[in-house]
Amino acid sequence: MNLIANTCVDCSLKSGAVSVLDNNELCALEEGCAKTEYKKGELIFKEGGLVQHIIYIRKGFVKLVKKGAGGKDFILSVSKQGSYLGIQNLDENIKTNYFSAITLTNSEVCFIDRHCFASLLKQNGEFALKVLSTVLNDEMNYFDRLVKNVQQQLPGRLANTISYFANEVYGENTFALNLTQTEIAALIGTSRESISRILKEFQEMGIIALEHNVLTILNEKKLEEIKQKG
Repeated sequence: MNLIANTCVDCSLKSGAVSVLDNNELCALEEGCAKTEYKKGELIFKEGGLVQHIIYIRKGFVKLVKKGAGGKDFILSVSKQGSYLGIQNLDENIKTNYFSAITLTNSEVCFIDRHCFASLLKQNGEFALKVLSTVLNDEMNYFDRLVKNVQQQLPGRLANTISYFANEVYGENTFALNLTQTEIAALIGTSRESISRILKEFQEMGIIALEHNVLTILNEKKLEEIKQKG
């Protein structure tokens, strides 16, 4: 973890929400903001730890993890550049983090004082609406995957997850699969062995190619059929 110097006014990696703030508001944000670099696999914040900040991901990918029964990790989602983490921490009654955030790649994040962030939400309605829109989009994606994980058989769940990675996380049909097979299993609630078996089946069917952890969707139509079939 390393602190990095940058100003909110000059930042080239502003979120769509922050882009609507004027210079005075950006300066106010800067006073309550610390920018930090993390290496792959580092903990940004821990479930149960004291709440202090809202987190903005400037670069990289981050997995959100919550402990389940027996202390088993369950991956809630993968967040990317432009995402805010811990918006629920704006509630003064919340004292501890609901989940842990761990980097999947080398990443840069901003720690924003939650009181400063709340003040800007109150001052600038357009900023508040854009932040809310981002949060609602993340929640809808999560709820959609949760329902499908309950209703679908394993091939459908994995097909849905691959589609989620391509469309919502990486934004392209060829991407570095930054999660291990164990982590993918934790995302959809199964075993690593099952993930390995079905990935191999998808490759044999010509649906995907997987080489050196880079996954390419070769047959979107067939992938969609498996998603729909469940």
